[in-house]
Amino acid sequence: MPPRLTQLRLNLLRLIARLTRDQGGPPSAAELARAAHLTEATISFHLKALAELGLIDRTGARGRLILTERARTAIQDGIPIYGQIAAGAPILAEQTPDHHTPSLDQLLGVKDGDFLLQVRGDSMTGIGVMDGDYVLVRPTLEVLDGEVAVVLIPGENAATLKRVYVFGDEAVLISENPDHPRRTYPAADVHIQGRMVARLGLAGPRPLTRRV
Repeated sequence: MPPRLTQLRLNLLRLIARLTRDQGGPPSAAELARAAHLTEATISFHLKALAELGLIDRTGARGRLILTERARTAIQDGIPIYGQIAAGAPILAEQTPDHHTPSLDQLLGVKDGDFLLQVRGDSMTGIGVMDGDYVLVRPTLEVLDGEVAVVLIPGENAATLKRVYVFGDEAVLISENPDHPRRTYPAADVHIQGRMVARLGLAGPRPLTRRV
């Protein structure tokens, strides 16, 4: 008879999720047994069933208990993702989540060293970066032509968020708002601080912007 997802096994999945958050990483079978107040032999029996059900993955991280996407959906752990929504013609929004993401960090692909900056101004509204939004920045000293970067510019004791192009010995900083002209500086004087990898927009009214 194939294994079933019993209430006890569902509770073990929820416990694995909690231990993963509390410890900063997935637990071992022994740690799960202690937290569940069960013997290691009993835990081993249920973990074998959970693995057969495709709810845990023990292939990596020295046998640590890693929840699969199916398990997170089963226990509704993390932030639910409800499929897609139309930005053009309307479509019916899904009523049940496709899956869950454990955290915004994982959804955005945050890496060690990444940081947030709050945007002030309207020079990048053309790509949806509004005044008051946050941008996730990955530290780097170089970016590819056309990438959006945090830049220190000569003569100003502040950083700016702009699209960057380098032509020979000149660096061109381009806004995404026609009201803000492009700015050109000697390339040697422009210092890249990081590359924008994501934007976190805040809810609430937004001004209507028009691209020319």
